[in-house]
Amino acid sequence: MSDLEIGLHASIVDSSTIALSQALRAPFGALEGRLKGEYGGDMEHLWISIDLVECTAKADGTPRHPFRFQKRVSGRSRFGLPAIPDRFNVGNFSVRPDFALLATMSEDQAIPYVLGLIYEGTSVLLAKQKKLGGFDAQLFRARFHAECASVGYPLDA
Repeated sequence: MSDLEIGLHASIVDSSTIALSQALRAPFGALEGRLKGEYGGDMEHLWISIDLVECTAKADGTPRHPFRFQKRVSGRSRFGLPAIPDRFNVGNFSVRPDFALLATMSEDQAIPYVLGLIYEGTSVLLAKQKKLGGFDAQLFRARFHAECASVGYPLDA
């Protein structure tokens, strides 16, 4: 078994959320490194993104991308850019903030809010752990919670 690689992303933004996206880079980078590890199961990569463009958000308040597991994600570029290696056994999903609430927050308030949303979103992994070959979602969630605190953003949950 290989270590699970984590990718936390806030890369699709608009003018009202670009500063938050930039502020999330440091905690996201720290968490990606700290969460890399063995959790059992088939998943080799877990990509979690935060939807930061309100006009593309679903009207019902749900995230644009529910959890899905892909056996292979191609690294081929459609835009003439150099290809990157294919990724195998990738789980990915997105979380959606309350944009009205987000607009009232400072960056210092928004970062723990976003991390809390991601933590809540990881609950989808609990229901999927058998389909993921025994992935230990409880261990992942416990580590996510602990590592958020260790990088200076303790979560309420």
